[in-house]
Amino acid sequence: MKLTIVYDNEVLREDLDSGWGFSCHIELKENNLLFDTGWDGNILVSNMKRLGVNPKDVDNVVLSHSHWDHIGGLTNLLLVNQKLMVYVPRSFGKQLKREIATRSELVEISKPQEVTEECISTGELGTSVPEQSVMIKTSKGLLVVTGCAHPTLKNILRIAQDFGKVYAVIGGFHGFNEYDLLREISLIIPCHCTAHKREIQKLFPNAYSKGGVGCVVEIK
Repeated sequence: MKLTIVYDNEVLREDLDSGWGFSCHIELKENNLLFDTGWDGNILVSNMKRLGVNPKDVDNVVLSHSHWDHIGGLTNLLLVNQKLMVYVPRSFGKQLKREIATRSELVEISKPQEVTEECISTGELGTSVPEQSVMIKTSKGLLVVTGCAHPTLKNILRIAQDFGKVYAVIGGFHGFNEYDLLREISLIIPCHCTAHKREIQKLFPNAYSKGGVGCVVEIK
């Protein structure tokens, strides 16, 4: 499993571009998956290419929630890749779902379900901003990837723990500050909209790793 952050507010290399939003590419044994697409599709596709990720090789796209900074880049991706399966929370607006369905195979998510053999959606969580996260099966445990964690990281981790031990959590944590919930997690990479990155880094210096475009996580 290889995860590469391709869109974020920060960059780890000078040849990459930042943008408000989040996206990461997840290379699995049988599939290539893109989780969220950031806002600016030009930045998304450019960063992917510079990081050695071919947009045409993406098989599945999982969109966490309908905010512009997580879905805006999808249009550009669909221009270069017409064979995508796009997984969205069922609460997405009817018109948005119709538009996506005209250019890809649309799958609506409500409850936890497999996206691929190695990737499970948490299902649609929360009410004010319904959102899904994904759980990637690895040899070290589950790698949880979040968009903004609007339903709270606590609820996302609660669902994940029903499927196994959480090894890592990566993505936007929003205003999360229930830090004790991270004590048993070996790898913590807060990105995008996380409000308390410094506090998390200070409390968990051994588990914390800096996120940003160009961040790569490989687990054999």
